[in-house]
Amino acid sequence: MKRYLRFLFRFMRSGFVQFCLTVFLFACMFTFAMFQGGFTSWFIFYAFSPVVAYIFFLMVYPLRSIKAERQICETRLSAGDTAHVHIKLTKRWVLPLLLITIRDGLPDSARSPEARGKAVILLWIKRSAVVTYSIPNMKRGEHLMKDIQLDVGDPFGFFQRTIRLNCRTVLLVFPKIRPLGKGSTRESSFPVHPVTDFDMTRFSGVRAYQPSDRLAWLDWKSTARTNQLVTKQFETVRELHASVVLATGVNESDPIFERSISFTASLVLTLLNDGYTVLLTYSAEKSPLFLQSHAAHDTGKLLQTLAQLTEKEAIKAEDVRFFNDRKNIGFIVSTDLKIAGRASEFAALSRMPQTLFYITEAAQGILKKTALKASSYFSLYLVTDNQFDKLLKAGV
Repeated sequence: MKRYLRFLFRFMRSGFVQFCLTVFLFACMFTFAMFQGGFTSWFIFYAFSPVVAYIFFLMVYPLRSIKAERQICETRLSAGDTAHVHIKLTKRWVLPLLLITIRDGLPDSARSPEARGKAVILLWIKRSAVVTYSIPNMKRGEHLMKDIQLDVGDPFGFFQRTIRLNCRTVLLVFPKIRPLGKGSTRESSFPVHPVTDFDMTRFSGVRAYQPSDRLAWLDWKSTARTNQLVTKQFETVRELHASVVLATGVNESDPIFERSISFTASLVLTLLNDGYTVLLTYSAEKSPLFLQSHAAHDTGKLLQTLAQLTEKEAIKAEDVRFFNDRKNIGFIVSTDLKIAGRASEFAALSRMPQTLFYITEAAQGILKKTALKASSYFSLYLVTDNQFDKLLKAGV
């Protein structure tokens, strides 16, 4: 029954039925004018004639010959920005059209209460026309904008014809990048832990032996000449390697997940700007990203990866595995506090600095939810809002 009513509704709203009803109404006016006569009857008949002629024109006009082009004004969009969209319509023949309503196919992922995606052209005479609308408060992600719908009708609403023009556009919205602060008394950003190593090819001299020196560094000739243990001295090389892990909880809320994405992007970009080589782990199925500070294309790869990351693809906190690599300083961005105990224990046993950024809404009673071992190698910071330059450090 519902299917029959749906078919009947579509049939009654079809252009052919509307045109037949308009012709029938026009025939009734002509019959009334013939039998009634008088100036008023014929005036109404002749006044309605242009409307019928325009409706017949819309019936035969090839609306599908109209070409549509969509253009995004902004070259790069971040979450929360406003996208300005230009739609250019081009028709084959320079014939006037009235009351064209343009409805853009906005994806559900980019919709917001303020986004309309609708524009109206009252009179289109020229060959081409351009309309503009805005999509405020864009959401992070990859959005597919599909067909453009045109509704063309007469001024009195007797007839309306709807067509869809194929115009697919992929809109990529990157995570919001916010500055991270650099140290204060109560609030601070992440610490810097450069890894010190020695370049064995760069000999800088000799010095007295120290108990921590390797036996392979002994200079036997100088030792025999001075009758004291002497070791070779090499130039130190300070390498900056960081491992960043983005781990989420199960069924995380959208604001918390989006904040974790934004903070991860801000953290990694800050590390790259400080000269770090970063290994980013974000998914259990995809390979980690190896990012270098001097590679400009790595920044685009980072933002594109995080823009397309969904909560389903993100690695869960319980699936994170810690590896003992002394060249990498560990940074963890997580929405699940359960990972704090494992990270603290790993930092104490391996003596490798680990910093956890916990994304949460409330800062009260955080440490009561988990047992943390006091360690000089582990730090816990609370990210309670979108102000990344003011992070609360929890004492553990």
